[in-house]
Amino acid sequence: MRIEPARPLETLPLAHREFLVEVYGPLFGAIGRLALPAPVRLSDFVNEREGFLRLTDVEFATDGDMTTTPQKGPLTEYLINKTGIELVCQPPAEAIERRAEVDPDYGKSLWQALNKMAVDANADLRVPKDRHYVQVHTHRFTVSAYLHLARGASLDAVLSHLPTKFVPVTDATAHFLSGTGEPSTIERKLMLVNRDHILLVAPRGD
Repeated sequence: MRIEPARPLETLPLAHREFLVEVYGPLFGAIGRLALPAPVRLSDFVNEREGFLRLTDVEFATDGDMTTTPQKGPLTEYLINKTGIELVCQPPAEAIERRAEVDPDYGKSLWQALNKMAVDANADLRVPKDRHYVQVHTHRFTVSAYLHLARGASLDAVLSHLPTKFVPVTDATAHFLSGTGEPSTIERKLMLVNRDHILLVAPRGD
């Protein structure tokens, strides 16, 4: 019996590993592409080292409020210092749809799939967790959201001894003053709150 030599496997093109992310600081709001190695959790990537987040195809809100239509910056790529970031957010569906209309290389379905993958991967199934409804105050934002803690862990102990800076919360609503001084609200499925900017945490019950 003659044995045919093994044929080399076809090399498949690498899938796009960029997805949309919103970044908020004390004086700005921006939306752009963040490149992630796959598979990796968004919170792990943001927390893995000190330094900067590299965003491409960046749009800024002129008054720091992403609920208004953002404007293209003078450049398409920015490095944003993590120490100045208060919130990192998953954009809403309407932002994904708007970017898909002007980004034919991706399309809405791919943007949605990539964002869903990054958020779903946030759930660590190895450790049973309980969710706690909390109100988190930073310098600019008041965030009402669910914080997921290991079963039996106390809120103060976890926040005091976390080795990471950006704390993931889900089903979040953030209230803040826009650049015009008017109150604004954003609702996001996922937010990462910079622990260094947290001033107050108020447990609100489930």
